[in-house]
Amino acid sequence: MGQDITCLIINKKLDLGKEVVHFEVNDFTFVPFNMSCPRFEGIENFDQVSDYIRHLESEDDFESYPYDRDNDHCEVDIFKMIRDHQLENFIIEHSSEWADMPVDYCFMQVLDGRIIKNPLVNNENQFTGNNFENIKEAKKNFGLNFDWLAMYDLFHSYPVSDRAYTLIQAKK
Repeated sequence: MGQDITCLIINKKLDLGKEVVHFEVNDFTFVPFNMSCPRFEGIENFDQVSDYIRHLESEDDFESYPYDRDNDHCEVDIFKMIRDHQLENFIIEHSSEWADMPVDYCFMQVLDGRIIKNPLVNNENQFTGNNFENIKEAKKNFGLNFDWLAMYDLFHSYPVSDRAYTLIQAKK
């Protein structure tokens, strides 16, 4: 089975409590979500993540999406967490592949509350050679200088992440 993972990556350690699956790796907090590729519908029309969140709130009741680590997640779960923790610097990355062939890829970066448009990929058609270089540069500028997607023991899929998190918590 191929890799299929969506992750909110925060460039600081953040205590999210024991109920939220998350990992601290090299001064980053990684929060995996149980979902297919997020599409960030219409995000290219917004400059500030707070404006995009207000847009999402106008279309959906955020409070009807309590975090539940045992069920599927959606984009609202991610942006509700961003809102609730007042995050202004983060990356959301999704990668899925089957038999070493890419299937879906999405990427977005927010710095100081601003949506960075250059590396934005919200559908597979936008993932071109130029965007690949923009994504590499965005990760480098964010300080993410290691390939978290290669950490299969933590980030192969959400069920793998959940199991690894449960084992880590049991040792504490």
